Amino acid sequence: MNLSITDQILAKLSSLEATHACQIIFAAESGSRAWGFPSETSDYDVRCIYVHPREKYLGILPLRDTIEWELNEVYDIKGWDLRKTLLLALRSNISVFEWADSPIVYRTSPWLEEFRAVTRRLMQPVRLASRYLGMADSSYKRYLTVAKPIYKEYFYAIRPLLAARWVLKEHTPAPMLFSELCAAMLPRDMQGTVHELLALRTGNVEKAYGDPIPEALSYIQREMATLRQQIEALPFPSPPDSAEADAFFRHIVTG
Repeated sequence: MNLSITDQILAKLSSLEATHACQIIFAAESGSRAWGFPSETSDYDVRCIYVHPREKYLGILPLRDTIEWELNEVYDIKGWDLRKTLLLALRSNISVFEWADSPIVYRTSPWLEEFRAVTRRLMQPVRLASRYLGMADSSYKRYLTVAKPIYKEYFYAIRPLLAARWVLKEHTPAPMLFSELCAAMLPRDMQGTVHELLALRTGNVEKAYGDPIPEALSYIQREMATLRQQIEALPFPSPPDSAEADAFFRHIVTG
């Protein structure tokens, strides 16, 4: 990690707190840098979870639950209020678990480990796997059915498919690092193709593109069909009880 970039990110997070009168519980990298396959020109996708002072939650006016702090060619900095984050955890939202397990952490707090533990207990494997499958399907239809696909878009389909397989098998959030997912879940006959794709992705600019890669597209199509069949055969759970999330929220807000 470039130290000057890290220092700039930390300063921007402090400015976010001061401007919005909130406290960041943690901030971490999301996206390709956290997954381990950034391009030469990837931006920094910084995601944070924050809380307002207790008095703000007791007022009658609705609180802003999302902060979009900066978006340009270098930085993409956004944050969610803790209440919103916990509500999304009840629905097994992908981002909640990926932010919490990011290998690149910019800001932390004494509550981070408890947050991770609470959200893991709220996670529902079938629901989370279904969300990963939906992400892969959307990426495939939108970006990989064109004449010249952007290389990075293959990974926005392949990684969610591997993550869905992990979640269904292990009943835990999927690892963030793509290399770990590949080692555990990618078929041996696809290793070479994915390695070549990684070289094309990481050795080029962010939106580098080329002719379709039939082996990768066929694998994505087969995996989507197989996973859809597996998920549809499983009982789809109702959202979990909110009691533990409520208790954690009150604990953080009341200090």
